[in-house]
Amino acid sequence: MFIKKLFKNTLKETLGFFYYNYYLKYAQTPGNRALIYHAFGTKFKHDTYGFSIDINKFEEHIKYYRDNYKIININEYMNYNIDTLSITIDDGYKDNLDAVEILNKYNIPFTLYVTSSTLDTRDYLSSGDVKSLSDLANCEIASHSHDHVKLETIANDKILFQLSESKKVLENIIGSEISGISYPHGSYNEYTLSILESIGYKYASSSIKGKNNKNTNKYLLRRSEIIQSDSLSVISKKIKGYYDYYAV
Repeated sequence: MFIKKLFKNTLKETLGFFYYNYYLKYAQTPGNRALIYHAFGTKFKHDTYGFSIDINKFEEHIKYYRDNYKIININEYMNYNIDTLSITIDDGYKDNLDAVEILNKYNIPFTLYVTSSTLDTRDYLSSGDVKSLSDLANCEIASHSHDHVKLETIANDKILFQLSESKKVLENIIGSEISGISYPHGSYNEYTLSILESIGYKYASSSIKGKNNKNTNKYLLRRSEIIQSDSLSVISKKIKGYYDYYAV
């Protein structure tokens, strides 16, 4: 098992090295790199790969980003012709409040994608939490669907409900427009893409790796996930695009 894991990691790093140094470094243009976070310190049975990150480690990440990158809200990605970084948090777990304290401490903008049906339930944010967060100057509240289902696996009428109901619930809570959504499980289909604008969404975030720029489909914004085992060295490589070959 150890040898297999070592071989896999070595292959991953080798492919990343060649992909970045012999292609991406010369081919890419300036753009926005968005990062995905989920939870901070809470232990979940369904966390099989480390999406819940130690809060002290998260603060190390934020200090690193602050010192090395221009950080913007993801919905501003079109406004810059330089490399930028965005922080996004999916699901709306209660422990996100701990992360918000750190983001506020360093005055970092971020987007929180909230699953609306889980509000006011165990382990998740309350409606009051979401309202308070929406009042912060550095926070954008956005949708993560209503029930966190894989959109490509359900009927069209149910997709429409998932997207529109979440928007309606969240807008009623914060008293202002919800303009963005991230796809739960990174799942979407052509029908999903075709109805977003008519519902009122101005952009949507995916789980496809890569940078966002003027040529990016605004309903398929790219993001890279950060997990507990990621060192600052690995995070730096993710931001540079070392592992984007997975999406090629």
